[in-house]
Amino acid sequence: MSAMAPLSLAARLGRLIAIVIVFVVLGPPFGALVLVALVEGLAGLGGLDYSDRHWITVIDLIYAVPVSYWFGTGPAALAALAIGIRQAFFGRATWPMALAVGLVVAVVVLERSGGYPFGGAPSVDQPFPASSAIVMLACTVATMACWVLVRHWSVAPPSASDRASVESAS
Repeated sequence: MSAMAPLSLAARLGRLIAIVIVFVVLGPPFGALVLVALVEGLAGLGGLDYSDRHWITVIDLIYAVPVSYWFGTGPAALAALAIGIRQAFFGRATWPMALAVGLVVAVVVLERSGGYPFGGAPSVDQPFPASSAIVMLACTVATMACWVLVRHWSVAPPSASDRASVESAS
């Protein structure tokens, strides 16, 4: 699906819906994988030996991936709408835009969950001070991964000559 013009409104909306589906289906598990990897890597598992650590990581993944849909579907849909509207109606979304969208979504997730994205007072519920950074990385990496999958699904905005030819045909 490379950039081409002009497409009908229905085709553009189809692109937007396809992008939202990719983000909603794949974004939460991508975020869960990043979250588990960072938590396991940074927090460690105390006195467990190396073989026990692998089993704990597998169990975390078994629970984290399905639960990620509960927490991540809304944020993934918001990121998808921002990137999808750009891709379907205004041309290709660039990586800086995808990065910015991922960071904004991460801040919204943290604010809504009671986290402190900018170093405010940590809550008692946070297991360690890096948890806000881990959530921000999980959201941002998941957004960027989904953007990589859909970055070529853009539609060029109609040029002035395209609009004139459509108007003269009607």
